[in-house]
Amino acid sequence: MMVSFQLVFSIISISIIYKNCKELLNLNIWLKTLLFVILLFPLYPRLYIANNLVSEGLAYPLYLLLISFIIDFLYRNKSIKVIHLSITLLILSLTRGQFFFISIIVALLYVLKLKKDTFKKGNVFSLLLLIIVPFLITIVDSSFKKVVYGYYVKTPYSYVNAITLPLFVSELKDTIDIKNEDYKKIFIKSYQRIDSLGLLSSKINGTKEEKYQVFHDNFPLICNQNIHDQGKLYYLNIDSTPHLNSIKTELACKAMFPVLVKNHFKEWVIIYFTGMIHGFFESIVLLFFFLFTLIYGGLITLRNYTINNSLLFLSSLLIISNSMIVALACHSISRYLFYNYFLGFIIFILIFKKITSKI
Repeated sequence: MMVSFQLVFSIISISIIYKNCKELLNLNIWLKTLLFVILLFPLYPRLYIANNLVSEGLAYPLYLLLISFIIDFLYRNKSIKVIHLSITLLILSLTRGQFFFISIIVALLYVLKLKKDTFKKGNVFSLLLLIIVPFLITIVDSSFKKVVYGYYVKTPYSYVNAITLPLFVSELKDTIDIKNEDYKKIFIKSYQRIDSLGLLSSKINGTKEEKYQVFHDNFPLICNQNIHDQGKLYYLNIDSTPHLNSIKTELACKAMFPVLVKNHFKEWVIIYFTGMIHGFFESIVLLFFFLFTLIYGGLITLRNYTINNSLLFLSSLLIISNSMIVALACHSISRYLFYNYFLGFIIFILIFKKITSKI
């Protein structure tokens, strides 16, 4: 039943965003067909998101609806859609936290569109709503945790995931800079385990790509089966209160994260950037292409706000920012990146139109 619902929901969302994009960009039959195929792609192997219960199965159609509402709000002057996109983003972010920042991107495009009219009465409401959405997401998430688990906290898995790469490049001497004794013990236990398994950057002889591949392939072991389990077990032995150990483990990872990044910043950045490249089908050319369209789109939008210019900027921002967050929080796998495949196609269309219009 759930799979059927998700499949129907996905088809409806695909139809809505498809109709919106083809009209906005005035696509010919070939481009329309290709766009539709790309939108359908995640429903089939190897992603097959319609069968991924609750998570991607709901997140993908919600994301498509969100983009459609953004198009209506920014390019069709439907002010009411700011409420629709805010509600959709709230639900989406509670399903997949990687999207919480999108309302800020929309707010930026909205300001660039309105310019001196930004602070007119009706426009201020829309702008303020976009700005406060990330805070509303935190409030709703924390309130839910309070009702269900008794603790007013965000979902405790952000820093547990994000610390995995810093832990991969860490050294035992980092304990000197970890002042909290509990955190220090958790770090030592986690470090010793991955050290014994050879899952430290310093233990791997090879290129940055080879080091990243080891990190990528062993992410669950370094994270879930190591520091997450070590932290939960450590705090459970101190206090058996349900769920408290997960919360304290998240806090420990949050405190250790900046210490480990600072101590090994160069190597962390190199592997982080390699992870971003991996997310673009291991092509640095593709990554630099989207970085170029981001910079170019931003400059031309500042100079001349048009639908095509700002859509190029918006699409590039969504692709690059999502890639940065995914590479920061975990490993760059298609499960977290496929949402923007159709936006990549739209960017190629917009660039092609700009090139041909000048020939």
